[in-house]
Amino acid sequence: MIIRTVTLDDAKGICDIYNYYVENTAVTFETVAVSESEMQQRIKGFLDAGFPYYVVEINGKIAGYCYLHNWNNRCAYSSTKEVTIYLGKHQKGKGLGTILYQHLFKEIYKNDIHALIAGICISNESSVHLHEKFGFKQASHMKEIGWKFDQWRDVEHWQLIIKQIPPKILILCTGNSCRSQMAHGFLQSFDPKLLVYSAGTKASGEVNPKAIEVMQDAGVDISHHTSDSIGQYIGDDWDYVITVCGGANESCPTFSGNVKNRLHIGFDDPSEATGTPEYVQSEYIRVRDEIKKAFYELYTNKIKGYE
Repeated sequence: MIIRTVTLDDAKGICDIYNYYVENTAVTFETVAVSESEMQQRIKGFLDAGFPYYVVEINGKIAGYCYLHNWNNRCAYSSTKEVTIYLGKHQKGKGLGTILYQHLFKEIYKNDIHALIAGICISNESSVHLHEKFGFKQASHMKEIGWKFDQWRDVEHWQLIIKQIPPKILILCTGNSCRSQMAHGFLQSFDPKLLVYSAGTKASGEVNPKAIEVMQDAGVDISHHTSDSIGQYIGDDWDYVITVCGGANESCPTFSGNVKNRLHIGFDDPSEATGTPEYVQSEYIRVRDEIKKAFYELYTNKIKGYE
């Protein structure tokens, strides 16, 4: 799984997703399928305007997309934006909406945005659930505002007022392939609104496949994570910088930037386990469970009260 910024070459894949909803549902009030060239123009317009626009790609195919755009072009609405998200018809219920929105919201919080709007045609319970997860509240219910498939359709507007930006958290270890990735995944699963990043002092360049496997068994998908170098985050401001292995803890004092809280929670490195496959697997599970417990306690006792 890859999360990346959209390109014009993605127009066909996006059309394949969007036109299903145009032709078969009332999720969108468009009634005529959008051509690839028209979709390219729409994408170009959003990119030229500087709006974040992400796609999730699985096995080389677009599985979903989301983007930010103006809710109303009048000047007084300049701090109010609308969010839009679509998933492939067979991609629902896999957590892709949450993953896409986590990437989108990291960009949203970098900008001077006061309110977000999401328009949801009734009934689209999966969309309601997703937006509730990110703190949206129902702001309106407009009856019989659209006519599609020979009946009147209701639309709700859901709104998020950005009163406070969630904590920005950096989790460090040496390789950013296993322990920091697990901690990243768990912390994000406790609260999808948190701005969680992870990095390594000597980044390996890939996420440990065994870490991905045992996290998937625990219900957390980190297959889209990347192994990043600490260098790209030096100089940023952080609410928390948390090291999870001895090597990173030794080099972390040189980490520059405005760090409000620096913590160390150490764990054994399961990638160093040797023995039978069963034993190695048990070590990954043990460390995974220790990380989950420790970071849930951290979230509950220190981070959760930010709202």
